[in-house]
Amino acid sequence: MNRPTDPSPPLWIKKLFLWWAKNAYIEDLIGDLDEYYIYNLEEKGKLKAQYLYFKDVLSLILSYALSKRKRSASYSNYYHSNSIAMVKNYFKIAFRNFSKHKFFTSINIIGLALGMSISLLVLSITVAVYKSDDLQAKKDRIYQINTFIDDGKNTKTFASTFYAVGDLLKEKHPFIERVVKIKNGFNPEITHQGSKMNFRGYYSNEAFFDAFSFQMISGNPQTALAKPFSIVLTKSVAEKLYRDIDPIGQEVETEMGSFIVTGVMEDLKQTHLLFDVLASYDTFAELETTTNPKNDWGNFRDNYVYVLLKPETTQNTLTESLTQTAEIASEFQPEHTIKFESVVLQDVVPRWNTSNELGISWDKATLSFFMSIGLLILLPAVFNYTNLSIARALKRGKEIGIRKVVGAEKRQIKLQFIIETVVLSVISLLASFFIFTHLQREFLDLLRASAVMDTSIGFTLIGTFILFAVIIGILAGLFPAAYFSRLNPIYTLKGGSLHQTANISHIKKGLFVFQFFMSLVFIIGVGALTKEYVYVLNTNHGFESDNTLAVEFHDMDKQLAINELSNHPDVKSITTASNLPGVPLPTMTEATPNGQDTIDVKQIFIGDNFIENLDIKLAWENSNNLNRSTKNEELVVVNETFMKSAAVFNFEKDSLTFTLEDGSNCKIVGVLEDFNFEPLDKMIHPLVLRHSLDESNYALLMLNSSDIKSTIEELDEIWISIDQKAKFESSFLDDEIERAYYFLTVQIKFFTFLSTFAISISCLGLLGMVSYTTENRTKEIAIRKIMGASSKNLYYLLTKDFIKLILISSAIAVPFSYLFYEKLFLYFVLPYGNGLGIIEVLLSMVFLFLVGFATIYWQTSKVAHSNPAKNLRYE
Repeated sequence: MNRPTDPSPPLWIKKLFLWWAKNAYIEDLIGDLDEYYIYNLEEKGKLKAQYLYFKDVLSLILSYALSKRKRSASYSNYYHSNSIAMVKNYFKIAFRNFSKHKFFTSINIIGLALGMSISLLVLSITVAVYKSDDLQAKKDRIYQINTFIDDGKNTKTFASTFYAVGDLLKEKHPFIERVVKIKNGFNPEITHQGSKMNFRGYYSNEAFFDAFSFQMISGNPQTALAKPFSIVLTKSVAEKLYRDIDPIGQEVETEMGSFIVTGVMEDLKQTHLLFDVLASYDTFAELETTTNPKNDWGNFRDNYVYVLLKPETTQNTLTESLTQTAEIASEFQPEHTIKFESVVLQDVVPRWNTSNELGISWDKATLSFFMSIGLLILLPAVFNYTNLSIARALKRGKEIGIRKVVGAEKRQIKLQFIIETVVLSVISLLASFFIFTHLQREFLDLLRASAVMDTSIGFTLIGTFILFAVIIGILAGLFPAAYFSRLNPIYTLKGGSLHQTANISHIKKGLFVFQFFMSLVFIIGVGALTKEYVYVLNTNHGFESDNTLAVEFHDMDKQLAINELSNHPDVKSITTASNLPGVPLPTMTEATPNGQDTIDVKQIFIGDNFIENLDIKLAWENSNNLNRSTKNEELVVVNETFMKSAAVFNFEKDSLTFTLEDGSNCKIVGVLEDFNFEPLDKMIHPLVLRHSLDESNYALLMLNSSDIKSTIEELDEIWISIDQKAKFESSFLDDEIERAYYFLTVQIKFFTFLSTFAISISCLGLLGMVSYTTENRTKEIAIRKIMGASSKNLYYLLTKDFIKLILISSAIAVPFSYLFYEKLFLYFVLPYGNGLGIIEVLLSMVFLFLVGFATIYWQTSKVAHSNPAKNLRYE
C-alpha cells in the first residue's frame, strides 16, 4: 500500500489533548499516539485511523495516568523554558551548521548583505531626517506657524503663513520672545570678476540668529540682517567669492542690486533649512512694490514664521493666541476657513500632507516610498533563506526529530532556529555595511539636501542598524522555525517525507516566482528609462538645436558683440534670448487678458530672427516684426496654450490684447504651434515671447564649420577684443539640453542599482536551489546516465521546473510593468516621452533568461558531466 502523503493526525484533536494536559510531560504519549496513528493509517485507512486516534486521546484525557502526570507537573523541578546554558548551546549549533554548510551559508550571507545594504541606506537617511535641528539649543521653544485653509473645494495645511502674521504676533503677545520671518525665493545671480554664479537663499530678519543656533564666523549676528540690502554668506560661499580677502564690507552685485556683506556664518549642518546666503527681510519689503508685507493678509506662499517662546511658556498659550489671529485673518478672507497651527521645531520634518514646505522638504510619504524600495530588495533575500531552509528540511528534520525525542519542546526548537537566523543576519550586517558605505557616497551626491543632513556613522545609527538586523533575523526565521517545530519526530526519524509537502512546495515556488518577478520589473524599468533618455536627446523639441552655440553675455555692449561675431565666416546667423530653449524656465508671471482675471504665463525675451533661426513653427502670424513695438503697445508672440487659456474667460474685448504683471500692454502678432521650450518632463505652459536685446542673457550662434574647435577659439579672440574683462563662456545648445535631463540619468542609475541587486539576490537563490536539487538527485542522475540518458536529457530534466517558474514570473511581471511604467511612472516622470516599448520588454526578458539559465547551467553541468560510477557511491 502506498504511504499517504500527509501522515499527521487531526490537528484539532492534538491541540485538545495538549490543552487538557497543560504542563504535564506527554511527549512520550504524543509519540505513541502518532506512531499508532501512522500504523492505522497505512493498514485501515484515513477515517478509521482518525476515529481510533480520537478514541485513544479521549481515553487518555479521562485516565488516572494523565491526572497523575498533571499533579506531578505542579511540583516538578523540570524547567521547560530556555536556560542560559541552552541558549549558549543554540549559538554553538548555529556556528556548527554554518561551518558544515559553507556554500548555502555563503549564499544566504551574500543575499542578505545585498538586500540589507539598500535598507541601511534608507535607514541612514531616515535617521538623518529625524535628527534635523537636534543641534539647535532652543529647539524646545521654537515653533513654526502653519496655515490651514479650507476654500470649500480643497483642504490643505501649508508650512507657510500670511505676511502679516509675524508682525501681529510680535506686537500683540508678550510671551513671544522673538519672531523670525523668512521669505523663500532669494536666489541671487552674483556677478563676481566677470563670472556669474547662482546661489539659493532666504530673506530673514535680525531675530534669525537670536532664535537659531547658527555660528557666525565674522560680523555681528545682532545687526547682520538689520538693514536693507545686507547679505550674510555661508563659509563655502565666502571662500568661493573672496578667497584671499575679508568679505565683511564687500559689495556683492546681483540682478536685484548691490548688497553689502555684513556677516559670514558656518556652513549648515543638521538642519531642515537649506540656503547659501541670507538677505535682510527689509530688502524684500523694499523690493516688493505691490503690497506692504506688514498688512498683507492675502499672500502666504513662500513666507514662513518661526516664534521663540519665553521660558516656561506652554504651547497651549501659543495655540490660544493663534486662534485669535485666525479670527483676524478670516475677516480678510471671509470665503475661506482659516486656522493657524504651531509645530515644534523638532517635528517640522518629516510630516504628512504639508504643502509649501521650507528647506529639505523630506515628508513621511517620501520616506515611506524609500522604505518600500528597501523592503522590496530585502524581501527576496529573506525568501532565499526561507527557501533554502525548507529545501534542507529532510536533513534538518532528522536533527529536530532526535531533539524532540530527547525532550525538546516546540518553543525551544523555535528559539534555536530564530537564534540561528539572527546570528546569520548580524554576520550579513557586517558585510552589508561595506556595500552601504559605497552606496551612501553615490546616493548622497544625488541629493540636493545632503549637504545639511548628518549622515555620519554614530552610536545612534549603529544601534539602529543592529536593531534592524536583529528584527530581520527574527522575521526571516519565523517561518522556518514554525515549520521545523511542527515536524513529526517519529516519522522524520524513519526517513519519511515531511508533512504538508504539497503546501510547502507551493510556498517555495511562490517565493521563487516573486523574486524573479521583482527582478524583471526593475530590469524593465532600466530599459524604459534608458529608452526615454535616448529619445529626449534625439527627438525634436519643436526647435532647431544642432550646431547652435550659446554664449552668455556679461557686462558688455551686446549689440557690438552681435555685430562682431556675425562677421565670422562660420557664423550663419545669430539671435539672442533671455533663457536657453530646452532648459527649465524661471518662475511664472501673470497675464490679464480681460482686465480682471489672470493666467500664469512664462515669458522669454528674444532678439531678431529668433523664431526663424530656431525654425519654430507658427500656427498664425500677423507680423513677425516685433521691433515695431511702441511705449503704449508691445507686440508679442504667444503659443497655442496661451490662446486656449485666455479663451476660457470668454472676454468681450479684443482677444489679441492683454496686460502683463509689470504693466506692459501687449498685442499678439503671432501664435506658435505648441512645442516644448522646456524639458519634456515639464508641462507646456502659456508662453509669451517679447522682443528685448537688453533683457537677453545669451547669444545663440548658428555655426557651419568643418573645424568647430578652431572656430570657437577664433570667436573667443573676437570676444576678448570687444571686452578684455569679459570671459567667453560658451556651450552647445545640445549639451545644455542634455544637462537638463540629468534627473533621468539619476533615475537610470538608481534603477540599475536596484535591478542589479534584485537579479543578484534572485540568482543566488536560484543557485542554491539548483545546487540542493542536483545534490539530492545525484544517484538518480548517475543511474539515468548508465541507462543511456544524454546530457541534453539531463539538462532538460534538471532545468525544466526552474525555467517554468521563470516563465510564470515573466508572465506576471510583463503586464504589471506595462501598467506601472506606461500608465503611472513614466507619465509623471516624462509626460511627453515615448513610453514603454515592446523591444525593452523583450530584451529585459531575454537578459533575465540568459542570467537565469547561465546560473542553472553552471551548476547542473557539474552533475551532468560527472562520473556516474563515482556518484553511485555518493552518501
